[in-house]
Amino acid sequence: MSKTIGIFGGAFDPVHIGHSKLVSDIKKIFDFEKILIIPSGKPVLKSSHFADSIKRIEMLNVAFKNTQDVFIDDRETLKEKTSFTIETLREICKEYESKQHFSFILGQDSFESFKSWKNWEEIMTLCSLIVISRPNFFISQDYLDEFKNNITRSSSDFLMKHGKIFFAETSMLDISSSEIRKKVYKKEFKKKMLEDQVLDFIKKNSLYKN
Repeated sequence: MSKTIGIFGGAFDPVHIGHSKLVSDIKKIFDFEKILIIPSGKPVLKSSHFADSIKRIEMLNVAFKNTQDVFIDDRETLKEKTSFTIETLREICKEYESKQHFSFILGQDSFESFKSWKNWEEIMTLCSLIVISRPNFFISQDYLDEFKNNITRSSSDFLMKHGKIFFAETSMLDISSSEIRKKVYKKEFKKKMLEDQVLDFIKKNSLYKN
């Protein structure tokens, strides 16, 4: 297989320093052809996002404008219906040769609920998973044992075929988008949670004001 293409989805509401640091860290582990950052459209588990799709995409462009081989993909935000990971992966796979390797990037908390995702078994045939460690978050050994034949500690083995799972140790920062939304206009807000240009964008556009 060729270099892997990373797929990193999420609400990014807003995108914060934890997201950009995560991308920087995993690029040191794997040789990505590119990483597609895909902001979610109509979410599965909640009614809507706090910032609209256009503003979230603009924030992502600001945050990653100087990061090489990272591209913002708006396909999910253009859909009127609920966006599911399996449907997005099917679309992306059709755009590349069958030998192309894909890596879906997700946090430990998301991986813990992975078996509840729509067509999760098919997802494993279309990509491999890079699971990002989260501070103070632990997955039960019983759950991990269910994937014991998929988990690998070798980056080269991970790239051999789809269906592999690699747990990436990164300097993942314990930052909450919800906390940012609540505090961004308050004195106690910690500016280091956001890139300066993203913070400027939020305030300029009056996002997340109650």
